[in-house]
Amino acid sequence: MSRPIVPAKAGEISLDYHMTLEALRSGVANQYHVGSMAQAIYMAMLLHQRGYGAAVPELFRDAEDVILRCRQAGLETGICAVDHDSYALLGQVLTLFDQQLAAAPVQELIAVNAKLKTLFSTANGGCNGNGNAA
Repeated sequence: MSRPIVPAKAGEISLDYHMTLEALRSGVANQYHVGSMAQAIYMAMLLHQRGYGAAVPELFRDAEDVILRCRQAGLETGICAVDHDSYALLGQVLTLFDQQLAAAPVQELIAVNAKLKTLFSTANGGCNGNGNAA
């Protein structure tokens, strides 16, 4: 529990989020993908707050803005997509998250995931929009 997650599992988690980003880039994403990307953003932010990974503070604010705009556009038009600049920004978050997965002990990942589930549950009246957190 005091060691980082095994590389194969970290790669599996990472791949899922990177595939989600590609779905957002290509315009074939839905609200599930938006929620999944939000999870990655908040996991990275919470791990960063616990001292894992270096990032400029506005990275998380800007990424959250991208996801909120994408979600709203998806609700209004049925199309969940990000532009080139938003794709690059979310890619930065995922790169950070990949680094965090490689460095943070499993117990930290579990603690952050539990906190994220609590935050999503509170914010959404018991449902985070896609049934789980990272």
